[in-house]
Amino acid sequence: MKKQPKIGLALGSGAARGLSHIGVLKVLERNSIPIDYISGSSIGAVIGALYSVTRNVGQMEKIVNSADWKLFLSLLDPSLSQGLLRGKKIRKFIFDFLGTADFKDLKIPIVIAATDLNTGETIYLENGDLCDAIMASCAIPLIFQPIKLGGRALVDGGLSAPLPIKVLKNMGAGKIIAVNLDGDFFTRRKEKFSVGELAWQSINLLRYHLAERDAVEADVLVVPEVGDIWGHEFLNGKKAIAAGEKAAQKVLPGIKKLI
Repeated sequence: MKKQPKIGLALGSGAARGLSHIGVLKVLERNSIPIDYISGSSIGAVIGALYSVTRNVGQMEKIVNSADWKLFLSLLDPSLSQGLLRGKKIRKFIFDFLGTADFKDLKIPIVIAATDLNTGETIYLENGDLCDAIMASCAIPLIFQPIKLGGRALVDGGLSAPLPIKVLKNMGAGKIIAVNLDGDFFTRRKEKFSVGELAWQSINLLRYHLAERDAVEADVLVVPEVGDIWGHEFLNGKKAIAAGEKAAQKVLPGIKKLI
């Protein structure tokens, strides 16, 4: 009897568009698709870590669907040094769900991608405090302060590994499902951009090409149609989750073939 391959799930970066990862996980759960390893970058690290600890996608969906402006504003802690936000309130929000979880406590092994601000290297975090790793992977330059870990200044994983697939192979995955949040990027078109939108669009362009480069290594690629959701639109969660479900359902026959 042929042995079933280990399945790895790569959850890509993309800020608010990453809420579509919840929709993808819903489809995988509903169809009893086993996930043996997870890798995550930026928002993919957040969703992946929460799922690795709780195995409860319904809880994540409930949090997203109940979010409002009051919650969003309560997470902002302005800073005048190295970033617009300190990130301490967001860290506490994540900590309230993860507690003192360490990588060794996870129900599904996960590796989290961050970027060394000084060398440009992708740093894969797989030991120690889970909250610290998540915050490092999400530390978008100018928005959040860099996170100091292991003598390094770490920032957003999406700057070097927006779709962390290779690391899953190193973990032992024989087949890989990857969720690329940048594949639908060019559906967003504008005649004129504000200064902030221009800066964000420029970062997204770079990430788009990095993700496109790495996506070819996936056995099944899930591409949610979230190109019209801006990075800060976390209150657009229902739309993002629905897009994730739709995209995963579309490639479900290919996913089932993996197992």
